[in-house]
Amino acid sequence: MKAILIDDEHNATEALQNMLRMVTPDVEVIGLANAAQQGLEMIQSLQPDLVFLDIQMPYMTGFELLEKLGRFNFAVIFTTAYDQYALQAFKVSAVDYLLKPIDMDELEAAVEKVRERRKQPQPDFGALEQLFKQVKKAHTERLALPTSDGLVFIAIEDIIRLQSDSNYTTFYLTRKEKIVVSRTLGEYEPTLTAQNFCRVHHSHIINMAHLKRYFKNDGGYAEMSDGSRVEISRRKKDDFLAKLEGV
Repeated sequence: MKAILIDDEHNATEALQNMLRMVTPDVEVIGLANAAQQGLEMIQSLQPDLVFLDIQMPYMTGFELLEKLGRFNFAVIFTTAYDQYALQAFKVSAVDYLLKPIDMDELEAAVEKVRERRKQPQPDFGALEQLFKQVKKAHTERLALPTSDGLVFIAIEDIIRLQSDSNYTTFYLTRKEKIVVSRTLGEYEPTLTAQNFCRVHHSHIINMAHLKRYFKNDGGYAEMSDGSRVEISRRKKDDFLAKLEGV
């Protein structure tokens, strides 16, 4: 079987490739991608039999990548650090998952399932579409934030605002909590602005559900539910006002 490994962490793809060499020598790794768009292009050009696909990646999730492909004829094994809130959705034909850190025995078992499925008819794409809907729903309800200790799962509704500082982003949450992650604000913008969030400044994204007041004076700023005030830049003002109409 020809396989492509897609994960935004270089060490993760390298480690998985080494594990495959040890436990599944019949799996030929024909490509390693450390960005979702790169993985998408690699799949289209190399036509793999199997794709190991990370879920949480900057700019494009693993689910969004598959949706861009439309129908596909390769098996998928998701590699994920998600907790149990989404994993039941993976009990679907032609789709499996491995929890990080990946266990060798579980890796071997997952690949064996793929071998068995390849002997069967084509996957039920209706079931796969339902899978994507279920897990995307779970994904849009919670967000996984990478910290020095691992991952912290937060409810998106609990995010009041985000503020960037170079390559770091601070999440300001309800109950006066805050979490700092070593990711840029732009990496979270597509996911959050697709919901009820708005980028109002180069350094700020706010949750419109937590907007308390809007002040037009002094160039314009938003007062949030925690009492913080966020400047609205001239370049972002039209976007903010359009979003405000929908609140």
